[in-house]
Amino acid sequence: MVSHPPSQYATDSNLRTRQRLWVTSRREPAFSLYPWVLELADVRAGDRVLEVGCGNGEYLALVEAVGMDLSLGMLTAARERTGGPLVCGNAERLPFADESFDVVLAPHMLYHVAYRTAAAREMRRVLEPEGTCVAVTNGESNHREMVDLVEDVVGHGWRWQRPSDSEFSLENGAAQLQAGFARVERVDCPAVVVSVTDVDAVAAYLRSVGDHYQSQVAAWTTWDDVVTECRRRAAGIISTEGAFRISTSVGAFVCR
Repeated sequence: MVSHPPSQYATDSNLRTRQRLWVTSRREPAFSLYPWVLELADVRAGDRVLEVGCGNGEYLALVEAVGMDLSLGMLTAARERTGGPLVCGNAERLPFADESFDVVLAPHMLYHVAYRTAAAREMRRVLEPEGTCVAVTNGESNHREMVDLVEDVVGHGWRWQRPSDSEFSLENGAAQLQAGFARVERVDCPAVVVSVTDVDAVAAYLRSVGDHYQSQVAAWTTWDDVVTECRRRAAGIISTEGAFRISTSVGAFVCR
């Protein structure tokens, strides 16, 4: 079970669209998440590494690992970026033997899992006793400027309830992971502001999540109209201020 519509991750199209926004925007100060996560995991030569929810392979391009995802479309995209094995599987029932890995990565994916305590126990099960799991997620204030923009456009007191803000966040994730791990340490990324100058990338990002929220706003508007108005307002901000600046709140739990 997952917390997103089946259409959202049938392929990597929506994920790739959202990745585009961050790739085309400047971070102040400069920061790269993927190497930071791998450093937290302390991946060493010869380590057996599993990435749960590998998506289209951003981490697999940097580290030799087994990639697992529930979506065959994601695995098809990931195949182009890794020489390692790819497995279709569910985080709640990992298709691996006990103590199969030295490191387990779960980057920006546990908020899609319905039974996260089961996933935590499974990740602990497949780790060797001294192994490390790193689970990455967002804080409740992540992308606050974009959230405020969307909520203001929709109006009517509607709140943009994103799974990464509510289901498994920096604020509530530790307690969920403690179902499987004796020690869970929260580590926050450096505070970064993303300066966006490509207004079409903002619009594409918002359009890519429309299947989540169209039904929620249908009483007042369409999601396409929300995207159009957000694009117009973001373009005005970029025109007057030079960029649409989006603050981030991202971090990881290091679990043992």
